Amino acid sequence: MSDFNDITADPRSTAPAPVPAPEIKEGTEITNNAVKGAILHAKICVENWNGDGEYDELDCGMFEIDTVDFSGPPDAVAIKALSTPISTGMRRNEKTRAWENTTLQKIAQDIASDAELELMYEVESEIELDRIEQEKKSDLSFLNELCTEYGVSLKVTTGKLVLFEESVYEEKDVIDTFDKSEIKTSENKDGRLISYQFTQNTGETVRKVVLSYKDPKSGKLVQGTFEPPNPPETGQEAIVNSRPGDLRGDDFREGNDTSSDASGGTFDTGFNAFNNTTEDFEEQRSDKIDNATRKARAIARQKNKMEWTCTLNMVGNVKMVGGVNIQLTNFGVYSGKYSVDEATHGIGGGYKTTVKAHRCLVGY
Repeated sequence: MSDFNDITADPRSTAPAPVPAPEIKEGTEITNNAVKGAILHAKICVENWNGDGEYDELDCGMFEIDTVDFSGPPDAVAIKALSTPISTGMRRNEKTRAWENTTLQKIAQDIASDAELELMYEVESEIELDRIEQEKKSDLSFLNELCTEYGVSLKVTTGKLVLFEESVYEEKDVIDTFDKSEIKTSENKDGRLISYQFTQNTGETVRKVVLSYKDPKSGKLVQGTFEPPNPPETGQEAIVNSRPGDLRGDDFREGNDTSSDASGGTFDTGFNAFNNTTEDFEEQRSDKIDNATRKARAIARQKNKMEWTCTLNMVGNVKMVGGVNIQLTNFGVYSGKYSVDEATHGIGGGYKTTVKAHRCLVGY
């Protein structure tokens, strides 16, 4: 191993490496100390890093510059950039709107189109939704909350809005194996691992999730239950009431007149005018049992995936990105297949990579 060429700072770093001041042409619009709409294409390139004559790179993607700071002496420029386009307002502009008889894919497509992004929808089964409201939230915040509720992951990268299922990615093959014998020491200078930390936390793990809510149209109890295969060794169950409180559908069944000029009908059912929804009250709702079960599964996964976690500090590794799987061996009970949640690449004092990962869950 000898050197590496043109390694850029991690775009998420709060202290990027100094770079030569960029030339800003006359007439360029400057907003909030940033060059509006300027695009940065970040790559980490390594040469002779894993062996003589070998070259590899990590394409970090396209980023829109958020902040440019100029300091000195000596003159230095620090650039901060985001993968979410600032100019679209996807991250900051709050909106209020609603969708009826829709799907998660349709909502994601509408938001992607508004931001002029390409949608990559990698969710195996369709998620049907009766009514969803976005109330005074940014598109990114709203969609992220909705995806989390149904166990779907979201990321924005290189002009794309990507929705995917973490469980599907965890079933893929591992891209690398790290053994405890690879710890870097004075005797083992070629070791790839600098340090490691493992945590087992059973405090929030569950063996069963029961999610219930009262359907506001039919007034009936909707219940979804999920019991993970090979559950953690805990007796805990999560009992979740996802729609507590007053549900305006009761006004229809009990004959309470809550009408207003805005409702357009004799009774205000909470969704539509009474004279438009008599049949709708008896219809099978798209977000009843199936979605309740899916939400219960998402809760179980979110809690149980934090039982076995690790942080690995290693010699710079361009293969480490969020969503890939790695195998850890000879770490005793902590050995196993792990999914990378976060990979941070930095070049301060040499190229290093920090990986945070959780042990892959089987069957959900």
